[in-house]
Amino acid sequence: MRFPDGREFWNAGEYREIVPYEKIVSTMYFADSKGNRVNPAELGIDHEAIDDSPDVILFEDIGNSQTKLTFIGNETVQSARESGQLEGWKEILDKLAAVLAGLVQAG
Repeated sequence: MRFPDGREFWNAGEYREIVPYEKIVSTMYFADSKGNRVNPAELGIDHEAIDDSPDVILFEDIGNSQTKLTFIGNETVQSARESGQLEGWKEILDKLAAVLAGLVQAG
């Protein structure tokens, strides 16, 4: 993640469960540029990060070659908004949408 002031932060994580076409369960944590776990306080982030709490992404076929994606995070929306995680997830989903749009155009 790159903040408007130029600071960069990395995340890493682990997949805990993958059920093709149905769901992905993973964890995410703050990391250095090599993927090593970093305490958020070391980055100047004043947030109680929940280590190893799962994020769940559900996929649902809604017909007409469309898939509904449901994200179940480890925080409330308000907490995610205050910590900056909501903005991070928006960035991730925007990047995913761009990749998928490129696949559709190519296909």
